[in-house]
Amino acid sequence: MRWAFILGVWVLAEIGGYWGLRRLGIWKPWMGWLTPALFLCMLLIFLMGRWLPVSVDLYKRIHMGLGILFLVWVILILTKLVSALLGIFSPLKLKASSDSFSEGRRAVLRLLGGVALGTPVMALGYGFFWGRFRFRVEKVELFLSDLPPVWDGVTILHFSDLHSGSFLSPAYLRPVWQQVEALAPDVIVFTGDWVNTFAHEIDPFIEDLAGLSAPLGKWAVLGNHDYGDYIGGASPERRQAERAYLKAAIEKAGFRLLHNEAAILDREGQQIALVGVGNWSQWRRFRRYGNLAQAWAQVPPDTFAILLSHDPTHWEYEVQGKYPISLTLSGHTHGFQVGVEWLGYRFSPAQWLYTYWAGLYQVGRQYLYVNRGLGYIGLPARLGIWPELTLIRLRRSEESI
Repeated sequence: MRWAFILGVWVLAEIGGYWGLRRLGIWKPWMGWLTPALFLCMLLIFLMGRWLPVSVDLYKRIHMGLGILFLVWVILILTKLVSALLGIFSPLKLKASSDSFSEGRRAVLRLLGGVALGTPVMALGYGFFWGRFRFRVEKVELFLSDLPPVWDGVTILHFSDLHSGSFLSPAYLRPVWQQVEALAPDVIVFTGDWVNTFAHEIDPFIEDLAGLSAPLGKWAVLGNHDYGDYIGGASPERRQAERAYLKAAIEKAGFRLLHNEAAILDREGQQIALVGVGNWSQWRRFRRYGNLAQAWAQVPPDTFAILLSHDPTHWEYEVQGKYPISLTLSGHTHGFQVGVEWLGYRFSPAQWLYTYWAGLYQVGRQYLYVNRGLGYIGLPARLGIWPELTLIRLRRSEESI
């Protein structure tokens, strides 16, 4: 569905762009060949990075180069779509003479047309150079009727989708870790996608991750990118070796990995359960490793529970209304990295694929929080959907006191 959508937009852009640019009088034959040529380059680079045996460092550089080409390709597609709109609404061809328009008015229209055509370049250029590093802290206060009294006021630092292979240096993320330490959370949780493809991508970041601290521990699960499934032609043994290496690296960073299991956290004699599962998605193209029934069997009866599950479709299809889990923390969608969240208005292409794609949701007495992700993948840019740390403060609601 995702690729069908992208290809559909591409075809629309090529047809509309050809017509619009001709109407505006600025069509050149090479404009029709540029996007297919870029697409072919991207395909070749993708296959090289996926199938050829290269070092992790070279893979990361290939991944960045591919991302930049994809960014340029998207800019060209958007520019063609804008030209199609200009062709529809423009009252004159930019190069045509018309007695009904003064030269000054024609110049203004040319300027406005140029600005419109340049908007995708400026917007995604900002997303590439600044937006993907515009880290923000989202603070959420949750009132929960079944929260044990002594847990009132406890803070959880939630982050997700590190995608360490997208960062050429750990220095880019050091301001983020400084923010985490300044927030001084009681618990730190990570909800999957440590890497893009190879487990060794995490190596440069282990030292900084190990420096994070929380009195009630650091906990994590795996995401769909963390199982070695994206290594072209990898044998089951190779994928298993990748998982084993990543698991050891996560433990070296001081995180306790929860794979279809529950941990019981105690505070002054009152307990809550932190449940973690392998990746589980309603989308069948992702392999399912999660087993919530197995993890839930380890939770004592009537225990307040928080679930860590990478993909929010798990909450939608297997958790909601079926397990008495008060709060689920997820990631995965990235909010599509591009969208609008302003004055209560929210839009992202992610909502065409996911019911729950970013932020806080409530159904009955069950809550889901979808972190927008700290890293990025595919498009090396963020615009409107900024990289996120989430600080969640748990509060015991009045109705239960």
